[in-house]
Amino acid sequence: MPTFQESGVRYSHFHLSCATQESFAWLKSTTANMEIDGDGDEDTLHLQLVTPAEVPRLLHTEVYISGPPPGIPKFTKLVKAQNKGLHTDRWVLRHQQSTDRGQLMVWGIDQESAAALQAVNYQPHFGLGHVTFHV
Repeated sequence: MPTFQESGVRYSHFHLSCATQESFAWLKSTTANMEIDGDGDEDTLHLQLVTPAEVPRLLHTEVYISGPPPGIPKFTKLVKAQNKGLHTDRWVLRHQQSTDRGQLMVWGIDQESAAALQAVNYQPHFGLGHVTFHV
């Protein structure tokens, strides 16, 4: 019977701590065969079991948008659509603060997105202009 120490969501990843090596082996074989129906963009999602060392490290970045706050879904949709190499689906929102004059967002971003931001001097396209990221 598999046993576990703890579980929960951390940085948009489901964390599960196996109590024994046998539990880990069982979980690995079970998840290898699991498929989840995706939403409109993806047909099928495949689960992947990785060790803590294999979880990608995210880089801390901040972006401030002046004017009326666009909201997270609109922001990520526009940034992803207008900039090749920015994988907003991999980003983790760590903090946000909105006022009538703008919106501050603090993200954890993947290495590939960070390289794409660096290639455009940390000023990707957004809407009818650019925004500046601080990585």
